[in-house]
Amino acid sequence: MTSPLLSRWAAAVRTNNPGLVSRPASLIVPRLYLSGYDTAMDEKQMLTLGVTHVVSILEWSPELPAFIPPANRLHIALQDTANADVLGHLGETTRFVKAALEENVTNVVLIHCFQGVSRSATVVCAYLISTQDMTAAESITFVQSKRREVSPNNGFRKQLHLYATSLKENPIGEGTAGLIEQAAIEDIGGTESI
Repeated sequence: MTSPLLSRWAAAVRTNNPGLVSRPASLIVPRLYLSGYDTAMDEKQMLTLGVTHVVSILEWSPELPAFIPPANRLHIALQDTANADVLGHLGETTRFVKAALEENVTNVVLIHCFQGVSRSATVVCAYLISTQDMTAAESITFVQSKRREVSPNNGFRKQLHLYATSLKENPIGEGTAGLIEQAAIEDIGGTESI
């Protein structure tokens, strides 16, 4: 549940920086949208897009519109920092999105974080790596072609590379067993990009 303090803070950010979080959702591939917090909170926009499933990557659990049932929501509590462990969640998020899109041809998934720039973009990239046989760099370039402000932080870029490597080594599953420990040992918070 979203705290009143977080709701007031988000409203203040939107008021003081209207372009920061109010950009509309971007269609990345058919039936898969990437957005910021505002879209996920806007029932009218969600209905217009036909959203049936939501992946939220935020520090707090958002209060999504009531028409999205709890079974169709996935919340990943994650900060947008270079040393945050997104790798440990990419298998789960990819499975959730795949299951939603395969369940029914009318299902539409929205993946969002606060701005739709780093965390949610990383999750979308992981889905593309898994389903479209893209490299980490190719997935980022593709998503940027659909939403120009996309820019996963450097730690997330490195973890996407590890995720892509894990899928090449284990193409049957989306598991990252073994690589999570490796990522924890490596300096994933550096400034290099892949």
